[in-house]
Amino acid sequence: MATHTLLQPRTDPADDALASLRDAYTPGAMRFAPEDSPFRVLFADITHRCNMACANCYIPVRDLPDLPVDWLYAILKRLPRRTRIRLVGAEPTMREDLPEIIARVRALGHIPTILTNGLKLGRRSYTDRLRAAGLRTVYLSLNGGLRDDLYEEIDGAACAARKLKALDNLLAVRMNLTVGMILVPGLNDSHLPEFLDFLLGRGVRDIHLRSVGKMGRHMEGEPFDLDGLEACLRQALEGRPETLTLTSAEGSSRDFRFGRAGFQLTQWPDLGSLTRGRIAPDGLVEPMFESIAANEFHY
Repeated sequence: MATHTLLQPRTDPADDALASLRDAYTPGAMRFAPEDSPFRVLFADITHRCNMACANCYIPVRDLPDLPVDWLYAILKRLPRRTRIRLVGAEPTMREDLPEIIARVRALGHIPTILTNGLKLGRRSYTDRLRAAGLRTVYLSLNGGLRDDLYEEIDGAACAARKLKALDNLLAVRMNLTVGMILVPGLNDSHLPEFLDFLLGRGVRDIHLRSVGKMGRHMEGEPFDLDGLEACLRQALEGRPETLTLTSAEGSSRDFRFGRAGFQLTQWPDLGSLTRGRIAPDGLVEPMFESIAANEFHY
């Protein structure tokens, strides 16, 4: 059976903040055998291939092999409870066997979800195929909102039409949909009022706004903190009759209700969570972002 090999960490931190994160990270301090997993959500990096070259990518390495599916299934069988398995990449739809992976994850008693740029989901037949395989939940990245120029700046391609077609298809098949947007100060934050008006008008009920993460390949400049993200959100919703109500605040995240919609704000780095983990290349599970922030696997 193919195996995943641990990569050596780099020792050239991009800035003092990231250096502090790396210094604070203690490999092995919060790592668990699959049988002892405390996580309700586990991320699985099923491929490092991608059909985009985004300016902000936390895993820009492209030459690592795809995750062996038998290896993945063996780990999923060992989990102590039903878990949301987030199939991620780079871009998970690059795997031709994604429908089969989704079906097997569900057959093993877990809940498959995907985090995607949505380009392949612009084909309705493909969206239908994933739903037929058992997919019910999708996180769709729409960093440029409705505008090609913003996608070109952030995601490296004028792809608004294809991404919005993916949104249409996901809504049409009644997928549980989260729309995600990285807010970049001075770039796409001014577009937020128009974009949220569009999403709420289309009936999108789960929207995630997050700051730029200073790791992997990332855009320069100082990212929004939580207060900055909240200020952007409140300004974008100003004048609407609904009330924005804080429902929870923990660490680097804040959750809000706004009529029938929910908003989550996340400031990078999102560390210290025992709800979201990842399957590491050595088969153990660990908090999702700590090893990535520490660049333990040479991302």
